[in-house]
Formats: sequence, C-alpha cells, structure tokens
Amino acid sequence: MRCTDAAPRSVSWEVTAAVLLAAAIHAGWNAMVKRGRDPLLETTLVYAWAALPALGAVMVLPWPGTTALLHVAASSCVHVMYYHALAAAYRDGDLSFAYPLMRGTAPMATAILAVPLLGEWPSVVGAFGIAAVCVGVLAIGLAQPAAGARAARDRAFGWAMATAATIVAYTLIDSSGARAASSPWAYVAWLALVQGPLMAAAVGWRRGAALLDHARARGPAPLAIGIASMGAYGIALWAMTHAPVAMVAALRETSVVFALLIAGSVLGERIGPRRWLGASAVLGGVVALRLA
Repeated sequence: MRCTDAAPRSVSWEVTAAVLLAAAIHAGWNAMVKRGRDPLLETTLVYAWAALPALGAVMVLPWPGTTALLHVAASSCVHVMYYHALAAAYRDGDLSFAYPLMRGTAPMATAILAVPLLGEWPSVVGAFGIAAVCVGVLAIGLAQPAAGARAARDRAFGWAMATAATIVAYTLIDSSGARAASSPWAYVAWLALVQGPLMAAAVGWRRGAALLDHARARGPAPLAIGIASMGAYGIALWAMTHAPVAMVAALRETSVVFALLIAGSVLGERIGPRRWLGASAVLGGVVALRLA
C-alpha cells in the first residue's frame, strides 16, 4: 500500500518508542565513528558495506516508484555532503560538543521549513516541545569545556553548522520521498544502495589508497554499524509517515542525551552540569511533543 501524502497530526506511543530507539542507535554509531582512527574513512566503509544487504532488500521489497527514486537520488547527493561535514566536525571537536550542535540546530530549521514546504503547523504544545528540545541541545553543545582548543573548537562549530544544514535538507527530501514510496522500508533500502557506492566513489577519488588500507584493517566490522544506522534511519522515515515531520525530527534529537552518556562513559569526555541541564530540557521537550 502506498504511503499517504496527508500530513499526520500527532505522535503515538508506538512512534515515540520507535524514534527513541532509533535515537539511541544513532548516537551509538556516531560515537563509533568518532572513536575511529579516521572519521571520514570509517564513515565511508560503514555505508559502502551497508549497500550489500540493501541490494538483497530491494529485491524482496516492493518497487518504491519513480517519484520516490528521484528523492533517493537527491538525498544521496545531500548525504555525501553530510558525511563529509560530519567527519570534519568529529576530526576537530568532541562528540559531546559537535553532536549536540549539529543535531540541535536541525529540528528548529526543519520545523520552520515544514510549514511552507509540507503544510505542517505544530500545535502550541508541539511548538513548545520543539523549542525546548532545540534550546536543550544547543545548551549542551555550547557548554564547551574551557580546556578545549579555541581554533579546533571554532572549526568544529563551523562544520557542525554545515552538517545541520544538510540534515535539514535530507530530512525534508526523505520525509517527502518516504511518503511517496510504496513503503518507507523500500525507500531506505534504495537510499542505502545508492548512497554507499556514491560515498565510496567520492572518497576513493581523493583518498583511494588510504581507503583501501583502512578497509583491509577494519575488515567487515563496519557492516554491523551500517546495518544499525540504516535500520535506525528506516525507523525515522517510517515514523515520518505516521507523525508530523517536525515532531519526529525533534524527537530524534533526544539522541544527544545518549551521546552525552556515551561520550562521558566510553570516550572519556568531560560532561559538566550545564550540559546535563540541557539534557533535562530535551527530555521535557519530548514529553511536550508526546502530549501535543
């Protein structure tokens, strides 16, 4: 059955739980990319490997339709820019700094653009929830420890803002594409199939020898990360066919809370009280979104 183009108006408990799971997975794979020796090469391998199971998936899933595939093509190009900006942000900044900035700026812009582009107007409570999530994640990201190098922090800030811009672009493209497709899962399978080789070609053209060396060193380990990442994104796209895009985009940003936990416990980054207060604002925003 083809997904409806009508804009849904609320967020169910099932959608909320699914998006929160996807947010946790998203924070996890970002932490693994940040922890890697070279974020760009690691990201490239993750999505190049993900194209293999996607090839099997498109053979059994329904044909998404021409309109959806045009969205896939556009989104794949944006995703290549996104992965480059993401890797650059992690090269210069901590996970607990770059991740909240890029994820926090995006839903606010998405909510604003969803009104003229998708015809979605959030309720008063929904608008409050979106604002609370955005304020919370920005508070987390802007509470950079004083010990951080200023030049590297400024570069990370710039790349995080660039990443946020690409997040807004692919969110709007993919939400529309998933609704036009026969199935959001068919859409995400085709997206994984196209963007992986495209990313590998873009990086291989400039750093082919380094990419091959990194691939030999890592083996098939990035495959699991790629499957988890695309699965989480599939959940998000499915949610966008059952709830307003702006609200789903904001709910996804609860991943910053998971990112903080991982950054502090696994990566050994310093997490101060201001960032935890920001996390509280994020959780408050989630409650508001659920009640909207």
